[in-house]
Amino acid sequence: MKTLDGIPFDDSLNIYTDGSSFPGKKRAAGVGVHLVWMDETGAEKTHDYAPTGWQSATIDEMEIEACTVGLMEALQLFSDLSQFRRAFIFTDSMYVKDNFVRAMNIWPQQGWKGARGVRVENVELWKRLRKVVESFPIRVDVKWVKGHKTSVHNRAADKLAKQSAAMPFNKPLSVSQTAMKWSDQKTDRGCVPVRGQNIKIRIVSTEFKSRGDYEYRYEVIDPNDPSFKAVDFVRFHQPLSRHKCLLIRLNADRAIPRIAEVIEELDPALMRDAWHNRAV
Repeated sequence: MKTLDGIPFDDSLNIYTDGSSFPGKKRAAGVGVHLVWMDETGAEKTHDYAPTGWQSATIDEMEIEACTVGLMEALQLFSDLSQFRRAFIFTDSMYVKDNFVRAMNIWPQQGWKGARGVRVENVELWKRLRKVVESFPIRVDVKWVKGHKTSVHNRAADKLAKQSAAMPFNKPLSVSQTAMKWSDQKTDRGCVPVRGQNIKIRIVSTEFKSRGDYEYRYEVIDPNDPSFKAVDFVRFHQPLSRHKCLLIRLNADRAIPRIAEVIEELDPALMRDAWHNRAV
């Protein structure tokens, strides 16, 4: 039996997907879809699709959207999918691979909340993917494939995603990269002391500054902190989502305040309750 990236090939529709995001000056994002299947003669067939891209989106958003676009493209390409026993979505995104089953079966039963009751990121995209999967005429499974180096088909999807991002004609996929502040105070750069202390914060907005560096506007959410309600900026080398409540440790450099360590993710509902109890 012929296999493709470890999966039986002769009776499956194989959908290689990839997302591309350039959050710097280019501010463009896209998805690529590369379909592979075997026809009735045993010959390998392929089909490529690179839709117009978006002016801005995160890589996780693009990886989810690529799966949705891949399934929808398959529905357009094949009038009858009964020739296939199942469809495999191949992705190099661990985020998609780790959360696909949760999005299909677990999160909907929990009100789209994950661990400790925290609302799931990218809910609307996961909901849309789930709707397409449920209406798809054959079973859909997701398989992880090591990116680019080992799979020629994944490399094809990656190339298509970059082509898509080169045509950023659609509006940003996210409505905003800024969350509404809880605080009624104005943003004041440098207002929070930086002395290596632990501090509880909520991310308000994100800006990509340079390769591997992000600047976050945050508000202090601990009612017991002298800087409670202060709104300031801090840098970190990893992407963090807006709305997140975190216990962090700051560095001790007032010139360039940075997050030295993310210690714990906090429950937004509990922190909001504590905020309002202090605020009133």
